[in-house]
Amino acid sequence: MSTLPNWHRHATRAWRRPIGVLLAMFTAAAGAVPATTDAPFEVSLTGQPTRYLVAGAPYEVTGHGLARFGMTAAEVRGVIGREHPEALASLREDADPETGGIAWTIRVSSLAPAAMPGTLRYHFGAESGRLVAVDAEWASDGPSTPGQRAALIGAAQAVGATLAGWRWPPLATTRGRLLPDGTLIVFAGSDFQGAGVEIRLTGVDVDVEARARTASSTARPREHRVAPPGPSMLRLRLAAPATAAAVVAAASAPPAAGSGAARAVALHRVTGFRSARFGMNEEELRAAIAHDFAPAADALQTVENRAEGTRALVVRLAALEPGPGAATVSYILGTVSQRLTHVNVVWSTGDTPDEALRQRMVDAGGRLARYFQQLGWRPGTTTSRLAPDGSYAVLFAGVDAQDAALELKISGVTTQRRGQAAVTPKGPAVLRVAYYATTGAATPP
Repeated sequence: MSTLPNWHRHATRAWRRPIGVLLAMFTAAAGAVPATTDAPFEVSLTGQPTRYLVAGAPYEVTGHGLARFGMTAAEVRGVIGREHPEALASLREDADPETGGIAWTIRVSSLAPAAMPGTLRYHFGAESGRLVAVDAEWASDGPSTPGQRAALIGAAQAVGATLAGWRWPPLATTRGRLLPDGTLIVFAGSDFQGAGVEIRLTGVDVDVEARARTASSTARPREHRVAPPGPSMLRLRLAAPATAAAVVAAASAPPAAGSGAARAVALHRVTGFRSARFGMNEEELRAAIAHDFAPAADALQTVENRAEGTRALVVRLAALEPGPGAATVSYILGTVSQRLTHVNVVWSTGDTPDEALRQRMVDAGGRLARYFQQLGWRPGTTTSRLAPDGSYAVLFAGVDAQDAALELKISGVTTQRRGQAAVTPKGPAVLRVAYYATTGAATPP
């Protein structure tokens, strides 16, 4: 048995691009809402390796290429200089909402094993400043051709072949899982130390064999499902153990209860947004905003809401990861206390965005939803839901142990319930993250 020699034992994690906001996608992928035991699911052998070396030893997810988890930014820069010297000029640094630290992105003209350009994204922890995750991504530039789709599937097979022959903890891997939006989890797994890897394909044709979750159910016929016209993407994600790095879990679904990969997750605290902490007075809050968003903070505006008796400090940003384009952050001071009680982070398009821009908003919402879902919340408080008329979706909402809350909401994008027609969006696409000091400060959408 053999595999491509270009790929070795150091892999990555992934998420990307649903065609619409299907709430079922997030619940299936991250368990925000438990599925019933007899709910149908679909599997696909597309992208699965047919030949691979059988090693038998435990697999270790340690990084990507020469970049290892725990490296400093300077060390990673040195690795990029050795592995991809031509890409150093393209290096872009952004704030990283997943880790609270920074993320470096480079564009590589040819990234193995796909015969096409690729993107590498290095995530650094907020406190440690060290490497905690790496994303490798290959995507078509515009609508994909049959040749590009085939190349991405072949690359997924090549990467999967480097993972299949190794030993993983019991019940810690997922293979061939097809999500409701057509995204295919080729492989996802957590190693014995809790580090994770995921291979994810979107926008490719798949062969589907649908089954039911009961042993007595008869398998339905295999179906060849052609992807709709549009871009295609392969994403590989590698992430250090969440307990050590506080990053997004790598697997597309949480390990089964009692499995060797199941790990306790520390309860998350909603304390504010970046340097702004609930309970700050206006002077302290202005200093925090200046620290986070100088020089944009020089144009800070004060907005009075006479109906509610509240006052907000509003800063407008030309760009804020992971949303597409400009963002507005509103810091709301309590009526009586005049201290920070609520923060809204909002990305919004113009009134008539094209479908590509709406899709970018969906991508950003999905990335944030997966991040929030993996944090530790007060049991029984997390939820996601679609509005009855399909006008908006709450991608995630949760309450922490101290009764502080968070809500991630999207509107102006295509939504669809199972078995129903898609709802065509109208008006601007809007993505909002709301942080509340207490659930009493939260108002229903």
